[in-house]
Amino acid sequence: MADAEGRTFEGVHERLSQIVDEVSAEDISLDDALKLYEEAVKLGLSACDLSEQDIEAHLAVAEGASGADAPAAAGDGAPAAEDAAADVAASAAATAEATVSDAQPSAPTGELS
Repeated sequence: MADAEGRTFEGVHERLSQIVDEVSAEDISLDDALKLYEEAVKLGLSACDLSEQDIEAHLAVAEGASGADAPAAAGDGAPAAEDAAADVAASAAATAEATVSDAQPSAPTGELS
């Protein structure tokens, strides 16, 4: 399935992986790291939506085949997909946060004379 912008879960995951690599670079500027962090958060939310759509479609097919109660089944699978997408976003966010903290200027360590 694709979202309103034509992204697939696999495409979102691939871009999040690229963001992690970009944010891990030693020469990234603070502004670039923050932009990538914002993009990663948006992509993480998109991944949650895409996962939910995939689960709903799967459950609709399963309901048609077995007559199972879809709302009860949706409650079983949706949190796991949301957790997986949140983990990907958290990984990108943690890397961006580490880069931002590494970019903070440190206090001078020399003595004043």
